[in-house]
Amino acid sequence: MCTTMKISPSIFPKVILFGDSITQFSFSSDGCWGALVADLLQRKCDVVNRGFSGYNVRWCSFILPQLITKDVAKEIAAFTIFLGANDSNDYELNPRQHVPIQEYRDGLARMIKYLKSLGVSQEKIILITPPAFNVKEWGKECIKKGRPLSKNNITTGEYAKACVEVAKELGTPVVDLYSEMMKLSHWEQLLVDGLHLSASGSSMLFSLLKPLIEKLTKNIPMIYPAWDAVDVEDFRQSLIL
Repeated sequence: MCTTMKISPSIFPKVILFGDSITQFSFSSDGCWGALVADLLQRKCDVVNRGFSGYNVRWCSFILPQLITKDVAKEIAAFTIFLGANDSNDYELNPRQHVPIQEYRDGLARMIKYLKSLGVSQEKIILITPPAFNVKEWGKECIKKGRPLSKNNITTGEYAKACVEVAKELGTPVVDLYSEMMKLSHWEQLLVDGLHLSASGSSMLFSLLKPLIEKLTKNIPMIYPAWDAVDVEDFRQSLIL
């Protein structure tokens, strides 16, 4: 018998995924880590995609208060912040997306503090580092698009390290995707184009994120009883929240 939660189905607890294109594409066939989170939390939480392709921490920290109000914050079961892939672009070659590493750190901290000011506890805020970066494959994409190759894996690693440090300083969980990828000899296969996650890369991220999400949602019961727990003699009573 499954327990039910006495709430309106219009306000299911929410897991909000916030970030750049790797979050925006997280329900796609390759970048499917968001879809895997949604599958994990069927009938328990709404998983909300708030990814913005090409955005950096400067822009995201500005729009966050427009997206997350005090009313929305009350419904949050978990909130991921996944940024740095764009911020770590070289300033000279890509000034539009580049954010200096100290500003990147400050921006992450500002977003965490803002969410906490709305009542979102720090353990619900999960930072995710940018993934490792395959220069060769992304270079091919840049040629196709007529853009300069403005990233490298070493600098990406520095931003990933900064992300981990911010999480430690402010006491939030963190998924160090960069370091976990770099432990593998075949890490390039975890990227579909050198920058964005492949299906295997998405599965890896999900496996790292899953225990954190499960810990935060373990006490959230399934909404409405399982079909075989509905009282067939008085089904209406069984289906009232």
